[in-house]
Amino acid sequence: MQKCFLLVLIVVFQINKISACSAFFCDGQTKYFAKNFDWGSGQGYIIKNIRGQKKYAYGLRGSNQANWTSEYGSITFNQIGKEFPYGGINEKGLVVEQLWMSESIYQENNNQTISELEWIQYQLDKYSTIDDVILNINNLTIKPIATIHYFIADRNGNSAVIDFVEGRTLVNKKQGKNQVITNETFLNSVKYFELNKTKIDKASRTHFDRYCQIKNSLSNNEIKNPNQAFDILNNSSENKIHYKTYWTILYDLSNLKVYFKSFDNRTVKEFNLSEMNFEPNSNLEASKINQDYFRLENYTFEMNKTLFNTSSKMMGLKMDEELGSMHQMTPNQNRIDKIYQNNYIDLTITFISKSAKGNIYYSIIKGEENFNSRKGTKSGIFPIQKNKNKKKIYGMPKGEYALACYQDTNLDNKIDTKIFGIPKNYGFSLNKRGFFGIPPKYKDSKINLKEDTEIVVKIK
Repeated sequence: MQKCFLLVLIVVFQINKISACSAFFCDGQTKYFAKNFDWGSGQGYIIKNIRGQKKYAYGLRGSNQANWTSEYGSITFNQIGKEFPYGGINEKGLVVEQLWMSESIYQENNNQTISELEWIQYQLDKYSTIDDVILNINNLTIKPIATIHYFIADRNGNSAVIDFVEGRTLVNKKQGKNQVITNETFLNSVKYFELNKTKIDKASRTHFDRYCQIKNSLSNNEIKNPNQAFDILNNSSENKIHYKTYWTILYDLSNLKVYFKSFDNRTVKEFNLSEMNFEPNSNLEASKINQDYFRLENYTFEMNKTLFNTSSKMMGLKMDEELGSMHQMTPNQNRIDKIYQNNYIDLTITFISKSAKGNIYYSIIKGEENFNSRKGTKSGIFPIQKNKNKKKIYGMPKGEYALACYQDTNLDNKIDTKIFGIPKNYGFSLNKRGFFGIPPKYKDSKINLKEDTEIVVKIK
């Protein structure tokens, strides 16, 4: 049993470390929005999006897709293809960016649906200020592939972090001259900073510590030029074998300029949105992120298909690649990806524990062979502050699984034990347990995921 959970911990650690990004906004004489994009790959395009385009969200979930017409032109940073940006800025100076947030649970409001990345393009297409975004925040239902939260800012000097906590949408606007966010909720990050601002670990790259590093730097300096902003992000950047800070992006909202560099090309490039043609009849254009210069050139179906297919394979997704790329290039029709819809469901797990403190580690294991060899398919870790905690896994592949979990109440990264080293504070799917901490048999704890499913796991 000890070995089982030790391996779960290793898997969780690896996944947790790759899920990193850092961003900040400064409302100074020049309004700067800066972001590190930390991930496992760095290919991508900077894409020009034009006005007057009729669009539908891609049919990854259900059939009630959002539809709209783009009112503003924008420039976006894309790795999964057009219409699925990781972030960008529109011609009015509205910036919308995303950062990984593993614990996000989105609001179910029965409105038209949209994926988490298309949501970014929707805001850039339709709104000019963060107040517009916030006013319409509940008009759509986000059906994600991956869980993220959003960071938005505008030329008026306003910014906000949008978190999704247990099905509620929480908006926290900037207070003061700057705002920072990494990969925890804004309120939890602020709380951690207040407790640790006199003992900041500058070498750490945890979500909370990166927040503290950047927050502390901004407290001591006013950002007066792009180099200062890049320096702050460099001090919290990543460079590991399996993940790196692949893109560093700086938006100058005051002057509608964008500066960027990449791990594969360290030269800082820049461009100005004021010099671009966003008219409805203008060409679809893009520039490679990793080349030596920024130059918009015709963006073709084949270029987009290569980007879309490369990213979907990297993430291990089963999708209709031809249909998906076609939709991204011509999103003016409602298209349903039946391959994706036939292969994925959402899994909601309610963990019930006696103690309301510490972290819960979990691993979802596919098939008996993986269960016996302690090889997790999807794993995670999250802090708890109450006895009943929900975790929602979006886009879970259909199949037969078992779940193993434990609660680390004293935060020592080890499973708690009783006398004679017998494990305690752990659980399995269907609430099955063996004697003296021995795992149950796979056949006794397996669950068959054929459709959206909710399960309850008791930790004891």
